[in-house]
Amino acid sequence: MKFTIIATSDIHGHTERFSQLAQMISARQPALLIDNGDFLQGSHLSYYYDYIVQEQHPQIELANTLGYDVAVFGNHEFNYSTENIQAIRNASNFPWIAANIPGFAEPYFIKEINGLRIAVIGIVTHFTKNWDECESTKHLHFENAFECAKKTVKHVREIEQVQLVILSYHGGFERDIHSGHLIDLEEGENEGYRMLHEIEGIDLFITGHQHLEIATVANGVTVVQPGANAHCFAQIDVTVEHGRFSFEPAIVQVDSTLKMQSFPEFEAWKKQQIGTAGEALNYPDFFTPRKKMTAYTQLLHDMQLHYTGAQISVIELPYHAQGGFPGKITREHVLHNLPRPNRLLVIKMTGAEIRRAIEQSAAVFALNDKGVIDFSMVVYYPEPQPYIYDLWGGIDYAIDLRQQAGQRITKLTFEGNPIRDNEIFEVAVNSYRATGAHQMPMFKKKPVREADKFIPELMMEYIEKNSPLTVQIKNDFQLK
Repeated sequence: MKFTIIATSDIHGHTERFSQLAQMISARQPALLIDNGDFLQGSHLSYYYDYIVQEQHPQIELANTLGYDVAVFGNHEFNYSTENIQAIRNASNFPWIAANIPGFAEPYFIKEINGLRIAVIGIVTHFTKNWDECESTKHLHFENAFECAKKTVKHVREIEQVQLVILSYHGGFERDIHSGHLIDLEEGENEGYRMLHEIEGIDLFITGHQHLEIATVANGVTVVQPGANAHCFAQIDVTVEHGRFSFEPAIVQVDSTLKMQSFPEFEAWKKQQIGTAGEALNYPDFFTPRKKMTAYTQLLHDMQLHYTGAQISVIELPYHAQGGFPGKITREHVLHNLPRPNRLLVIKMTGAEIRRAIEQSAAVFALNDKGVIDFSMVVYYPEPQPYIYDLWGGIDYAIDLRQQAGQRITKLTFEGNPIRDNEIFEVAVNSYRATGAHQMPMFKKKPVREADKFIPELMMEYIEKNSPLTVQIKNDFQLK
């Protein structure tokens, strides 16, 4: 007997490309179709449907038509409000599961295929609660992912009497699955390696969250991670002979020649010009805006200070090699530069907290053996973490990478005066930073006020009202 299992993960609302995958999946007629989380949130199209027209995301209808059997909650599902999460569940013709959120979702899904009982166990990284900006997890309890997976695998084996156990984990690997070498911090966000080696009874292990493309066998278990953003899916061909299972895992790339689903109203909206820039407001490479104040970063600070009335502004740049705004600015340019629907908050921070935050940011970089700025692999072993690097506006500061981490600030002033440890400032910061994630607890504070719109919408409004944009660099910042 033979049948096929297909798994997707981390689609992040890229419905245009997902519509191509859907045609490929439909042609294969899988006996079991699973999504491993982060299904909707994260694309320009998602922003449009979630916050502009505020209608049901069309990807749900496509998923219903395709015939998903089950979906696992990912961490980004909880970027939505509790009401929106429930609306997504109601609109889906398939269950959403998560064993380690008791009372919120069913722990597993069972399907019988040709007389075989197959269990799909859903687990989401318990770090999800650390990243909650909407308080959608406020009243939910997230059990430890590893411990819950272990007991649930045991339960379905012993109580449900299943012949095949699939663990679908919206989380990734803390170690290389073959060599055991560290590839991430062992803090609990990703526990896939430990699950793979310490939990008995898993036949197929579906992972995600890290956006890797994996199809292999390790420790006797078939392991897949189906990439991200609808670029591919995982296909597992299963053969059953004399009660024994064999698996052939593969990553199948999207066929870009297939027709995409189109969204004309969305396309017209994002291509609409909203303003102009009277000077170059772009950057040519990853490091330039991270080494010195530029007109582009000053513009972002100006917008945040304008809408909050704060004294100081904190921004983080998306992980793009190039960015900024051209002479003619569209909504699409704003969403490219500010892709997340974060809220803009004002919190109070002491001078000492500001110094610690900047020092922690400065630790993500180091001078390499050629004296050139590069990623630090000493402070943030085993992987660089440039995504926790912030840029500050409203203050003047300098960072010297020749000094040891934690002692790199050589200048830190506000309005020309050295910032004292006990001084208190109002700081504009996005709602993700304000969760204190990535070991930055100095930002985790109750806001004193917040803007009434999401940051991308504020940027669009600011550009419309102030075009043609002219930006004057107000503060000095140097990283060397």
